[in-house]
Amino acid sequence: MGRIFTARMTTVAVLALALAGCGTSEQPEQPAFQPAASPQLMESAEPSAAAPSASAKPSPKPTKNATVLERGEGTFVTAAGSSPIVGDAGTLRRYQVQVEDGITAFEPDGFAAVVEEVLADEHSWIASKKWRFQRVAPGASANFRIMLSTPGTTDRLCAKAGLQTNGIFSCRYGDNVVINLRRWTNGADGFTDMEVYRHMVINHEVGHFLGKGHVNCPGTGKLAPVMQQQTKSLQGCKPNPYPYPDGVHYVG
Repeated sequence: MGRIFTARMTTVAVLALALAGCGTSEQPEQPAFQPAASPQLMESAEPSAAAPSASAKPSPKPTKNATVLERGEGTFVTAAGSSPIVGDAGTLRRYQVQVEDGITAFEPDGFAAVVEEVLADEHSWIASKKWRFQRVAPGASANFRIMLSTPGTTDRLCAKAGLQTNGIFSCRYGDNVVINLRRWTNGADGFTDMEVYRHMVINHEVGHFLGKGHVNCPGTGKLAPVMQQQTKSLQGCKPNPYPYPDGVHYVG
């Protein structure tokens, strides 16, 4: 991939309550997305009582129980540059990658590199032959965004969809996949390999964008479906970061 630069995007408007909706009083400045109206539950968020790249600098190694920034500025930096299209067949979904201003442990280019790696993996959603992916630069037309957000900002965004993330969980609302900095830094119980956790949370939340809902562990000792809420509990299953662990058969 070519050299990646960072373009600063400021928050300009509130996203309307959307698809699986969240939002905030400050919206990352982007070409406007127009998500549809009906909210859905996200990956690891709790429903509220009221409503149910190749040249990029790698992200730092995961750590356990690290202190994280609780609240950033509510504005986001979008990783510049783009990736090749990955996947052999299916509908092309273009995405942008953002990191909230104030986060210093992870740079946009490094976070983008991990996201690209996850979505390009032969065990990820491209194995279905239903979807292809490409990361695009600021200002380009995109179908969705993947955002690394502080716990406080995540809570504020996801609350607009009636979701309680409690400073812990991630969510997806409308055309936005919001990854909680706390989980991205520290992982979750049951995940001894935090790179596995990171792949899982990206695949899980992107799965929601692709229309997938939650499922439960199929039985003790079995591989967890990627759409199981593994962040909350493995329910006796083994951790699994992929929708297609063998590259062929879906475990959702």
